[in-house]
Formats: sequence, structure tokens, C-alpha cells
Amino acid sequence: MTHLIAVCSGKGGVGKTFISAHLGIAIHKLGKKVLIVDADMGLANAQLMLGVSPKSTISDYVLGGKPITEVITQIDEGLELLAGASGDANIVNMPLASLSDLCHVIETIYTDTVVIFDIAAGISAQNMHLLALCDTRIVIFVDEPTSIADSYGVLKLLHKSDHLSETYLIPNQVSNLSSGQSFYEKMNSLCLSFLGRPVGYLGSIEEDKAVRSAIRSRKPLPYSFPNSTAWCNIQTLAHKVMEYDSREKTPTVSN
Repeated sequence: MTHLIAVCSGKGGVGKTFISAHLGIAIHKLGKKVLIVDADMGLANAQLMLGVSPKSTISDYVLGGKPITEVITQIDEGLELLAGASGDANIVNMPLASLSDLCHVIETIYTDTVVIFDIAAGISAQNMHLLALCDTRIVIFVDEPTSIADSYGVLKLLHKSDHLSETYLIPNQVSNLSSGQSFYEKMNSLCLSFLGRPVGYLGSIEEDKAVRSAIRSRKPLPYSFPNSTAWCNIQTLAHKVMEYDSREKTPTVSN
């Protein structure tokens, strides 16, 4: 069964793409087939995090008419990337029907695969449509007022569209796991107070200098800093995602 996961954030610059790419690698290392889709249609950079140079992008599929299997970049056996287009204005405002078609094609071809959509920051119609199409939604945020406010905005819209269930938070760049849990509890308290619903907690990622070094070298953490704290955190998250996947898309919301 295909499991569609959307990774999003209310605000840019919180580590969303880095987490999407590394979560994909970590899940693949657990023996699962993984497809990473760079759904930041206008400013794609997942390929930089993964250290690959795609020959084709999603534009070649949507606008060029190529079969999706011909525009996929193989990173490893069972680990693939559908690269986004960078600086292509024609793909930025992709019709919602085209996004639905994309998900349908992926589900048809990539059976028994975890598909991770790295969605652009913000609450555009395209972003919210993709979030609704996915089975699981992950919201990345950091301990900054703008990030917290914008993340709550995403959660509020998900609640309005009845898609807050199977939505999980990941506090990023936290000083320690206890503070990450605390940041989550504050956000969950907001949801309980104003939305009347809890939001799930997947786990936290600690601040780690290895992350910046890995990005600069275009070499993912497991191949550059395999013992780094951030990579250990991400592996823990991957185990939780796989646990949820094994429950046939019905994870228990923790709060």
C-alpha cells in the first residue's frame, strides 16, 4: 500500500527540505521503498540536500508530457527523487486537478512505497490541496514567534478542512529533546484551546552543527556524519513513521 506523507511548514527556513530528504533516506534504510517528491514547485532544492543532479524535473512531466517514470532520479535502489523545478514560473501555480492527477499516478505506479512530498512553505491553495491528498501530514516548526504563529495557521486551516487528524508536529533545532517536547505541548495546548482538537507529536530534532556541514558538502548525514545527534533523531522519527505505516495508516494521536 502506498503511503503519502506531506512535510510542510508555515514559515520558510525551518529545515523542512532537509528533514524531508533525510526522513526519506532513513525510512529507506529500514527496508522500505521511498519516493521523495520535491513539491516546492518554483524553488526546488531537495536535490542539493540529497547530493544528486537530476536530468529531468516535474516540469518535464507536467508541462513536457513525459511519463513520470522517465523523469525520476534514482538515488539508490528503492530510493528515488522526483525533482522539482527551480525558477520555472510556468509550474508555480500548478492547477489543483494536476496535483490530484500526480498523486493518482504515483499511487498507481509506486505501490508499497512511502512517498514523501516536500511541500513549499505557506498556505497556498496548492499546498493545502496536497496536504489534504496525503495520508499523513508533518508540520515542521522552530521556537520562533513567526514560525509558531505560521505553523498554527497551517493547523487551523487543516482543522477547517477536517484534515487535522493524522497530522504531526516536529520541533526542529531544539536544544534538547525535553525542550522539543515542551514546544510541542505549547502548540498542542493552542490546538486544544482554540480548535478543540489535539495534534500529534512525531518527535524532535536537536540543533546540530553537522547539519550545516552536510548541507554545504551536499552529502547527507548518514554518509558524512553517521553518528551525529540530528541523524539519530531522524532515525527515531523514521521508526515511528514505519510503525504508523504498519498500522495501515491509522496511527494513534499522541498528546
